[in-house]
Amino acid sequence: MQFNKFLRLLFVLLSTVFIISCDKNEIEDGLEDDFDFQNVVSYEFLDSISADEIISRFGGNNLASGFINFDITAHKITYMTANYDGTEVEASGLVLIPVVSGSSKLTSFQHSTLAKDPDPEIDQEARAPSYLPDNNDEIFLSAALFASNGYLISAPDYIGYGSTGDMFHPYEHAQTTATSSYDMLVAAREYAEFLEVKMRTEGDSEVEELYLLGYSQGGNSTMALHKYIEEEHPGEFEIIKSAMGAGAYHKTAVGDYIFNNEGDLGFSIRLYLWVLDTYDRVYLQRGMAYYLKEPFATEVIDKGYFAISSTNPQELFTDDFISEINDPSSEFSAALADNDIHNWKAEAPIKLFHSRDDALVPYFNSVDAFESMNAMGSTEVTLETYVFGGDVDPQDIHGLGGGRFFSDVISNYFRF
Repeated sequence: MQFNKFLRLLFVLLSTVFIISCDKNEIEDGLEDDFDFQNVVSYEFLDSISADEIISRFGGNNLASGFINFDITAHKITYMTANYDGTEVEASGLVLIPVVSGSSKLTSFQHSTLAKDPDPEIDQEARAPSYLPDNNDEIFLSAALFASNGYLISAPDYIGYGSTGDMFHPYEHAQTTATSSYDMLVAAREYAEFLEVKMRTEGDSEVEELYLLGYSQGGNSTMALHKYIEEEHPGEFEIIKSAMGAGAYHKTAVGDYIFNNEGDLGFSIRLYLWVLDTYDRVYLQRGMAYYLKEPFATEVIDKGYFAISSTNPQELFTDDFISEINDPSSEFSAALADNDIHNWKAEAPIKLFHSRDDALVPYFNSVDAFESMNAMGSTEVTLETYVFGGDVDPQDIHGLGGGRFFSDVISNYFRF
């Protein structure tokens, strides 16, 4: 049996210690001679991870071990995509490839929020997928688990991380998130083709089957990506299932919930300031001083969103901005509405997961998506609600929901 390019490349990269006179770049160049990359700008082999190593990460948990079937390899790729201002940037992401004899299930895995902050104690740039971080459980545990179960993982860093780490991250801007994740997926597919990794296709066609998943920001990103694929590239992939956990899909309702709240929110408002700043940069260019009263505007401008010292919207926001929020015809309301992704007709199956008492990303986001998308004739949109007991700290509910989400998706939703 002949080795395909994937195994040849892996063998060469793992064996260079024994081949002193061999230049790894020359070998990789030789493998590229007969392949014309259209989407991948660069690639880098990162690591080979055994199934036993992945099992050890879960502490021998029998439930997790039952889904760990294959060794995997990790790769970083870069690709071109459009930023929110239309400029082309070289973005990056992680590809996890299961070492299987048959075909893999192509999967786009969108990560949750990673802080960007001038304070290195807060900043989480190093947790982006393409760094293959061991301090990001979504990648170290969940993505590795899915890959070892036969899913070929495409995990975009998003613009603002990885190779674009010096750029602003347009947090939850639906269009930029969708296009950068899609372009990563296309590049990951091309990279797999280069390595002659077989991907499962729909019936007798050559169209790859596709799974999508993500939690929190990743849930919002997954919804944006699914919508973009169906509306802009309907024949490119055959979406089999999408799993979305605790995403903020209904931005206009979220805006009313956050900015008109009376009294303390009970959680930090910093992530919503990031969304606000994103929409200002993309649509309005007014600057944070328009939205925030002093001294809060100076706090955020000088030290970032995570320095905000109040959780009371009535203390934070200017009267002019609150008036805009309550005017459906205002420019900021239009920006929020442009990022509503709860109200469209989906052809491929979607399952929403959300904790009823999630305060950080309110439950109504998934309820509104479930009701609106079904009312618009979607093929199959379902909702699973998590309920935690009264002994659970409300601050922990969003995170606990994430753990249940990844477990339920691999053990039930994607499986059956």
